[in-house]
Amino acid sequence: MLLAVDIGNTNIVFGLIEKESIDYKWRINTDSKRSADDYAVDMVEFFLTNKIDCLKISGCIIASVVPSLSPTIILAVKKFLSEEIEIKLIGENIFPKIEILLQNKQEIGHDRLVNAIAGYKKFGGNLIIIDFGTATTFDIVGSCGEYLGGVISPGVNLSLKALSDMTAKLPRISLRPQKNVIGKTTIEAMNSGVYFGYQAMISGMVEKIEQELGYKTTKIITGGLAEVFKDSLKSLNVFYEPNLTIEGLAMVFYHSNPKRS
Repeated sequence: MLLAVDIGNTNIVFGLIEKESIDYKWRINTDSKRSADDYAVDMVEFFLTNKIDCLKISGCIIASVVPSLSPTIILAVKKFLSEEIEIKLIGENIFPKIEILLQNKQEIGHDRLVNAIAGYKKFGGNLIIIDFGTATTFDIVGSCGEYLGGVISPGVNLSLKALSDMTAKLPRISLRPQKNVIGKTTIEAMNSGVYFGYQAMISGMVEKIEQELGYKTTKIITGGLAEVFKDSLKSLNVFYEPNLTIEGLAMVFYHSNPKRS
């Protein structure tokens, strides 16, 4: 069994993969102030609650966009499992095998490369992968699986937080699907602005990306808030893949360890 860990700016997502099937997935808040012991306790509690035999875990792969937190999570895994467990950290002792067509290949987040690998394996080339994370990102994958580049915009929750933090009377809200564009309350008006605003932004960006490429693409949405948009973006013929990053991490791990797959 493989433990895959995606360390994001807002959440850390854990997945347990057995024979390429994700048996469990869970997330906890990212907090750089917490210790390895704290994170190890979280893992122990999850395994005990779900009656999972941790001794079946033989490997671990980690992707991180918070470099300062990577050593803490690695230590937590070792405390929870074993000092001898094989741990692969993308960017250090393992790197995704993908052609990166950027001016500076070091700039790209490892989670985005992992998404590109998983997307290409599942859907083939010519992809736009839209990830609803702390930032909303668009990653463009070419016909042969090469990473062509991307777009980064503020994430949904960042926009909601800015509305609340930078104004005196607007509250913090959680985004939800909405039918009416014209809000009848302050909360409805805020929700509409972000919900329909992001729909329009995504549709517009996809149109511009495809115009620049000169061909149509397959669209994939993933990330924590993708579920909120999956129905409203049906006109774009999007594929909803909530486990794309965890699946990609497993692909990278097993590709480097073919005897384990």
